[in-house]
Amino acid sequence: MLVRPGLLAVTIIASLAAAAFELAPPWIIRLAVDRFIMAGETELIWWGAAGLMGVALVQGGVDFLRLYLTALLGQSIVFRLRTRIFAHLNHLSFSFYDSARTGDLMARVTADTDVLSQFFGRAGVIVLTNILFLLGVLGVLLTWNWRLGLIYLALVPLMGWAIRVYALRVQPAMQRVRKALGELGSALQATLAGIQVVKIFGREAFEEQRFAAASAAYMTANLDTVRIQSMWMPFVNVLMGVGMGLVLWLGGIAVIAGSVSLGTLIAFSTYIAMLMRPIRQTGMMTSLIMRSLAAAERIFAVLDTRPEIADAPDAYPLPRLTGRIRFEHVHFAYGGGGGVLDGISLQAEAGELVAIVGPSGAGKTTLVQLIPRLYDVSDGSITLDGHDIRRVTVASLRQQIGIAMQNVFLFDATVRDNIAYGSPGATEAQIEQAARDVCIADFVASLPMGYGTPVGERGVRLSGGQKQRLALARVLLTDPRILILDEPTSSVDAETERSMQAAFERARAGRTTFVIAHRLWTVQHADRIIVLDHGRIVQQAHSQEALSAHQTLLDEGGLYWRMYGLQFAAESSP
Repeated sequence: MLVRPGLLAVTIIASLAAAAFELAPPWIIRLAVDRFIMAGETELIWWGAAGLMGVALVQGGVDFLRLYLTALLGQSIVFRLRTRIFAHLNHLSFSFYDSARTGDLMARVTADTDVLSQFFGRAGVIVLTNILFLLGVLGVLLTWNWRLGLIYLALVPLMGWAIRVYALRVQPAMQRVRKALGELGSALQATLAGIQVVKIFGREAFEEQRFAAASAAYMTANLDTVRIQSMWMPFVNVLMGVGMGLVLWLGGIAVIAGSVSLGTLIAFSTYIAMLMRPIRQTGMMTSLIMRSLAAAERIFAVLDTRPEIADAPDAYPLPRLTGRIRFEHVHFAYGGGGGVLDGISLQAEAGELVAIVGPSGAGKTTLVQLIPRLYDVSDGSITLDGHDIRRVTVASLRQQIGIAMQNVFLFDATVRDNIAYGSPGATEAQIEQAARDVCIADFVASLPMGYGTPVGERGVRLSGGQKQRLALARVLLTDPRILILDEPTSSVDAETERSMQAAFERARAGRTTFVIAHRLWTVQHADRIIVLDHGRIVQQAHSQEALSAHQTLLDEGGLYWRMYGLQFAAESSP
């Protein structure tokens, strides 16, 4: 629940009290003029003055309480909303992020929720207070003199019509502003995230032009909104001027005729003058409300998005695995696109090293991403030890699968924190052992603060090979039963790659391991080799005592033989 009922109730009570005290000063002025001043009761005038000062003091305290409570209510609601959005984003599937833009999502979590904070912390309660005040003024004026009260009543439809027209124009303008802000955030995030590429290719001027275009679109959207907003105050001034003139004219005639007291006319005029603030605020708050509606629409568009990967109603925790994996007639296509995998059937026994090879775009990475349910199969099934992965809980499935992807991401934290990210309860000895397993312990020991050394944003202070080994250590520390390595040595030199082979052998001991590799010499000792091309298995072989899977495929010829020959020729050429 976003709203705490108790806090909401107290805030409404404070708003009612603020509206009531705001109605009091003209009453006191009317009483003082008619009963004291006009009667010549000089010694009693101070009672009216004391009454105004007392009301002002109490009203100040009530206003403080109202403003503080509204701010507390707004921040409380937005805190819960922002936390809910972040949690929801954390649980959305990979397919959502395939099309979502990081800058736009950041704007929704920060800028859009800030707009809602202003609504709940200001606009909502201010509009409520103003409505109560306007209704109170109407009741008082009709009670004092219904003829003069009709002047005020005649202004209400005009005010309502103006607010409606204003809202209809300002809402789409606010939506354009929020959209332009999202575009601006996306442009900024993309440039900063890819700043290295920008500098390498000397594209600073291009990025500046692109950002300037997004900034100009945001400025134009804001100016369009300001133009609409600027029409409100002149209209209010004209409307209030007409109302004040009519009250003075008709009220003055009534005072001369003796049908209305001078105090009533003064109090009437005071009330009419006091209407300027709530009407002006209502216009300003209407703008904020429209901005809030546009922001809420963007926020709830995210909250209404359902994760494609979710636990089945009867899902059960996956027991400890031995590691047998079976693909049965698996088909997969990204949403709305063509097929990526077509009829994949394969089986890996517990503890086997399975190499997935093939040209770029063959579907290698997609195939292994289906095992931890980063995506769900379009057709067919995948089982682990006979358990269909769609029938077990996602959390228990991923707890037993370790993945080291080609594109490494490290947090802006220490070496220790990055290694222990998936195992926050790991001991120092376990962290250091994981570092030794991936041949990075000596490098860490050479750092100024050892395992306490910050790696920088996205690991910017480390080389590509160091980042990959650190990411691999992070995976091994979780002790997965199934290990997936997507080009684990793509960023290291040949010498380092060979030195890591022993580490890989230790890492995969007792685990079923899938390795995606472009350099075929690294998979010569694989128990099983799967060759993919255009989403299909075109070759596969299993190592026997007399003949390895690698040699079997070379003897067959075909795609594997051609790929190996091309790589051997390239590596042998001077």
